[in-house]
Amino acid sequence: MRVSLGSPVVAADIQRVARYLGPRELLVGQRILLTGCTGFFGKWLLATLAHLNQDGTGIEVTAVSRSPQAFLSEYPEYVGSGWIKWLQHDVQAPLDIALGARFDLVIHAATDTLAGAHADPLRIYDTILGGARHILDLAVRTGTRRILFTGTGAQYGPLEFGHPVPETSRSSCPSHLVGSAYAEAKRAQETLAAIYAQKHGLEIVLARCFAFSGPGIALDAHFAIGSFVRDALWKDELLLHSSGRAVRSYLHGADLAVWLLTMLVRGAPSNAYNVGSDKGLTISELACKVVDRISPGKQVKILGIDEAMQTRSYYVPDIEKARGLDLDDWTSLDQSIDSMARWIRENH
Repeated sequence: MRVSLGSPVVAADIQRVARYLGPRELLVGQRILLTGCTGFFGKWLLATLAHLNQDGTGIEVTAVSRSPQAFLSEYPEYVGSGWIKWLQHDVQAPLDIALGARFDLVIHAATDTLAGAHADPLRIYDTILGGARHILDLAVRTGTRRILFTGTGAQYGPLEFGHPVPETSRSSCPSHLVGSAYAEAKRAQETLAAIYAQKHGLEIVLARCFAFSGPGIALDAHFAIGSFVRDALWKDELLLHSSGRAVRSYLHGADLAVWLLTMLVRGAPSNAYNVGSDKGLTISELACKVVDRISPGKQVKILGIDEAMQTRSYYVPDIEKARGLDLDDWTSLDQSIDSMARWIRENH
């Protein structure tokens, strides 16, 4: 299902949110290397860049993908796009870039966040750190000015309930646990970036990304909002296999793309920024909201155990630092859920 300007739903979302991209003049004529271009982040970024180029921004993109042909067969609207050059490559290996190639900006967003990838923690750890090292080496070799790395809010580890976490927090994921492989590798990626920034004078901005919603979220993975929208559309009832007491917040995909592009060109070098919404709600509240928006009256059943005596999971960022760049969660969760439902119906 398309997350591109080929989808009327996605095009409308981008049209509505792109006006908040204040520094678009800083993107005019820029040469951007983008990794992870076929994932959720990358698809929204490509669609937003396509919109900007329709307005004459003149951005050139080198899109790195392990299988460009597979992507282009699903998204034929990008075939023949003069502003995109595809590079078939896996970031686990050094990038083979033609001699003399130059990039002004790099967005490194290549990481598999689906649950299946986490079944091999050593591989995901090596992929994150190896990919970061190869991107940094490429930047040094090609004289790239600025790089944006995408990290994760999971780097903070368990959060204090009811307190959105700021970038200054000293909390961190438990490094002695195998389950921390993804988050700990993202933390180490930031240290590696700091070393390269000091040694080579690179301007590196770090995005710590939380939870997201909108067209493109997998409907059959571990993302609660995707499963809820799917079940609200097609199942007789919506089932929660947890207690529903965990708290999450969601930033829409179009907002995400504008945030990342803004941080890329305006973020302070050697600084980290939380990326997400600070409007938290419980998973049970989310389930009820999805049903109310999509199929009012459908039953929500909570099957999970009572966690009243256990620590409640809380995953909400403090985004005041991002607001200092004139960023906000412009798309409400209601709007995002509606967009997801329209997008799914559009493609079925």
